Amino acid sequence: MPPTNDELIARARTEPAPLLPLLHRLHERDGYLSEEALRAVAKGLRIPIADLFGTVTFYHHFSRQEGGHAAPRVCTGPVCSLHGAHALLEGLDGATPMPCSGRCDEPIPVLRGNKTFVSVDGGALEQRSTPLPPPAPDGVAECVFKHIRDPDRKTLSGYRAGGGYQALARALESLTPESLIEIVDESGLTGRGGAGFPTGRKWRAVRDADGERKTVVCNADEGEPGCFKDRALMDHDPHAVLEGMALACVATGAEHAFLYLRYEYPETEHLLKTAIAEAESAGILGADASGSRKAIHIHLRRGAGAYICGEETSLLNSLEGKHPFPRDRPPYPVTHGYEGTPTAVNNVETLASIPPIVRNGADWYRALGLGEHAGTKVISLSGDIARPGNYEVPLGLPLSTLLNEWAGGPRSGRSIQAVTMAGLSGGFLADDDLDVTLDEPSIRAKGSFLGAGGIMVFDDTRDMVEVAHMAMEFFAEESCGKCFPCRIGTQRLTERLSTGGGPATLEAWLDEVNDLNRTMKETSACGLGQAAPLITESLLRYFPDGVASHVARTG
Repeated sequence: MPPTNDELIARARTEPAPLLPLLHRLHERDGYLSEEALRAVAKGLRIPIADLFGTVTFYHHFSRQEGGHAAPRVCTGPVCSLHGAHALLEGLDGATPMPCSGRCDEPIPVLRGNKTFVSVDGGALEQRSTPLPPPAPDGVAECVFKHIRDPDRKTLSGYRAGGGYQALARALESLTPESLIEIVDESGLTGRGGAGFPTGRKWRAVRDADGERKTVVCNADEGEPGCFKDRALMDHDPHAVLEGMALACVATGAEHAFLYLRYEYPETEHLLKTAIAEAESAGILGADASGSRKAIHIHLRRGAGAYICGEETSLLNSLEGKHPFPRDRPPYPVTHGYEGTPTAVNNVETLASIPPIVRNGADWYRALGLGEHAGTKVISLSGDIARPGNYEVPLGLPLSTLLNEWAGGPRSGRSIQAVTMAGLSGGFLADDDLDVTLDEPSIRAKGSFLGAGGIMVFDDTRDMVEVAHMAMEFFAEESCGKCFPCRIGTQRLTERLSTGGGPATLEAWLDEVNDLNRTMKETSACGLGQAAPLITESLLRYFPDGVASHVARTG
């Protein structure tokens, strides 16, 4: 017999961050979230029923209709849309669209229950495991991908064979938390999830913050269209992520850590659960981590589909069972994070970089970059390119080298018209501005940024106004609605990029769009509303003729 509502709620009360796990168990047990189940949850966890309904309906993947959990959900992100996602959506009974689901290298993904399928020739669906990254070119040294292609890397024995958990043992046996932080600080490692904040400085701020209880959170809510690097790391090298989290616990003094995984990676959840169980059984994690008398507990929590949860304060609210709005800052998570505790929130790639840095030293990591740039960055490459996938590049590598030499260039007979940077959030680069190097200073000088490292390629067959419309439509759908400039601005920009509506003359159209861009960038509450205007700004910069034709055609 399946567990009852009362049994599931009683179990949830014993767990930290209980709401999301409880909702997932009910969702999978019944195939949807019934009103009866939600009322039981509200009573059992003492959540106002109106608040709970508002939170549940905010997420994309919690169905309120019977059979909704098993119904197909088709990715309609930019790359998938250009590969026929809407035709596939119409051809599948009961299918609904979902925002980019992090498989831009293998369009078009379809979720059914807790299984991911990929559309292949003829419209058939088949399950596929996450592709391994292509081998690095000769002479290129890697950090996080160095051992990822080893056949047994995802197992504990395979991870240990490549030096796994040696860094944690060293940190527990012979390093002080301060000396561990100094190694990370000296390496020059900055956040690889987009913000680029120095990792060692963040850890020190958490360790030095008032309060004995500290928390570590791994942000694995990889929702940015065009980004799928974290999935590769978690699927093929899960213990590297866990060891990085454990090292963050040692450095900050935390005993509990949460790995917040995006909903659209169901197979990854299983792999991570297995890896955590292996590490606990081996005594590496738990109440007496590696015999150190230090407790390190890692809790896996799965999101439910909301792009805004990639923003760290929204993620923290989601973990706490609250409506996942961004928080006002200050205070910052380093002093007031999960349940008010000083909290280090780090990206998957950032954490996976820590063990090899501790093993090999700060100088080794700094030397992996080119020129004055320290270390490496994983780039997720998709779209109109011969060999899409994840590439670990030395920071400072020319973009043209990655596109044309490593990834094989555009499709035969075509040329590259534009690329997006930072997934979608960095807007477009085109023309002479494609002559940049892959590092923040070079890309920011062109009005964009590297961010999480997703790059989508569009060749000369693509209508860039249409691409911009798809991008803005995504931002409008994913805006949390908390602040007026983003909530309304993304809608208005989507309308201006679609057919019909808006000013009839180009001058009036430009005045309105530029005003929206400026207002959103200056007054939006979080990065979504501040970044979305980069789409329209860069569209106007690189494709003015296309914009003029669009206005003349639709005004």
